[in-house]
Amino acid sequence: LKPVWLQQGHVVGPSSPLHFSLATMGLISANRGRPETCAKLAMAKKPLFLYFTDLKEADLERIVSAATKSEGKQLLKDCMQIDEAKGFKTEILADMHYHNYTFCMSRNFVPAKTSTFLSTMKVVLDEAVSKRLDADGAFEVCKQLLLQHGVERPPWSVGVFSFDDVKAIMDYVHNTLFRHYRLYMYAFMTHCDLSFCSDNLAVNIAPPTMRPMTMSLVDEVDPRAQPELAHLFKPSDVEMAEAELRRLRGETTPEDRAEKVKQKVDAGVQRLMEVFDKKIQEQDERFQAMLDGS
Repeated sequence: LKPVWLQQGHVVGPSSPLHFSLATMGLISANRGRPETCAKLAMAKKPLFLYFTDLKEADLERIVSAATKSEGKQLLKDCMQIDEAKGFKTEILADMHYHNYTFCMSRNFVPAKTSTFLSTMKVVLDEAVSKRLDADGAFEVCKQLLLQHGVERPPWSVGVFSFDDVKAIMDYVHNTLFRHYRLYMYAFMTHCDLSFCSDNLAVNIAPPTMRPMTMSLVDEVDPRAQPELAHLFKPSDVEMAEAELRRLRGETTPEDRAEKVKQKVDAGVQRLMEVFDKKIQEQDERFQAMLDGS
């Protein structure tokens, strides 16, 4: 696929504004007047613009004229060049591309928009898997591709999508790819599990650690009696200040007040018991006198 400025037959001379723009982007040598795009774009990982990259107009016509859904999905799978082995990965990719295609049909996209969107989603997933991107990084890739195809500003971008198209596409990718992004990464990202074992345990192997001894109740000690923990049980500055203030006022501590209250209660109970015993004794004496008189 040739860039737009080559398709339209622009003359890129050393003094032309387009030559300066291409030199700034690194696509044309600033010292020579001929483009370097033939070699540089050939080595690029992906084309500059994605319309009709994977799907041509003839391919879309064949998919539209497919008799069944499975036939259309198979044609789409062949055009999108799914190179996974048969299995769930292939089915996931085929379903993703087919749902993207049905979204384009629901929006009545022209072939250029449909081809561009399908290739965009393919590039986003490939970049996310190959570079192990998180959801934010993949969203940045998607956003840059949509901006590159949403504004007519050659040679940096082309106006394939309108503003309403970009809004609809963003809502769609949020509800599909990025809503299930972790599932896609789990399915397609390469995982490496390391299993380590040793045949000879006596060579260059650290000795096994000692198992801790079982502790019993007789081994338990009072933490307040340990010098290493004494700092944990020291009274705080506030408590020491309150104690000093009470001492200067002649007040007793709460423990002393509680002890005095207890002593007074005990003394009162003792007096009540003495009075009760005296009344019982007097009552016994009266009963005995009445028995003797009868």
